[in-house]
Amino acid sequence: MYETVKGLVIREVVFGEADKLIDLLTENGVRTVRVRGARKQGSKYAAVTQVFSYGEFCLRQSGGRYYLDSAVSLSSFYGLRGRLEALALAAYFSELVRRTATDQPQPQILRLFLISLHYLSEQTRPDAQIKAVFELRLISELGMMPDLVCCPVCMRYLPPAPILRLDRADMTCADCWDAHERNDLPVTPSALQAVRHAVLADLDRLFAFRVSGESLRLFAVYAEAYVLRRTENAYPTLHFYRQITGADDDD
Repeated sequence: MYETVKGLVIREVVFGEADKLIDLLTENGVRTVRVRGARKQGSKYAAVTQVFSYGEFCLRQSGGRYYLDSAVSLSSFYGLRGRLEALALAAYFSELVRRTATDQPQPQILRLFLISLHYLSEQTRPDAQIKAVFELRLISELGMMPDLVCCPVCMRYLPPAPILRLDRADMTCADCWDAHERNDLPVTPSALQAVRHAVLADLDRLFAFRVSGESLRLFAVYAEAYVLRRTENAYPTLHFYRQITGADDDD
């Protein structure tokens, strides 16, 4: 049985003497595909099956497994290759998706990944913004969106001193906040608006905003903390990214 899909290679693993296995993120989830002879010199599928390559793949299914029959490259996100920080961040995105993927069709996750890789490759937004947007939108697409409409007590939409509550997955304002609650993050109004945009905006306009300075820092801190709390996982790729960017030194 043959099937043609568009997909993004999010992991490649050596298999045997000349083959490799790739994890292919498609609109219908992640599929593990065996690519015969991919590691042989001169293989015509070496480039299109390297990690973070997006293409059209013809897959043959046999015995419950997928094998690559043919492939055409659509994008290689070449700009990633020259920056270790960009590759490390893309690897973290990949691990997040692989650890949280379901068997249900989730075309929005593939689009999110492709859009994020585009901005990461083109360097038109800060890496910290791209990372935070990806984290918050992915977790929202998985059904764990925070409730950020307004303070549940006074109903203010944009209080001057908003507080994001990790455990409750919502927001409040300083005037209504119970100071005894733990794991809460006071943020700026701009940081709150950035979080709202990340979880609610149309994908085509996901990066159509600017945030900088302290607001960007708080936006990034909240996004990472929220994802780690909701997924309850440790991510080696995140640890590596934080090491090479010096983020661990700020903790």
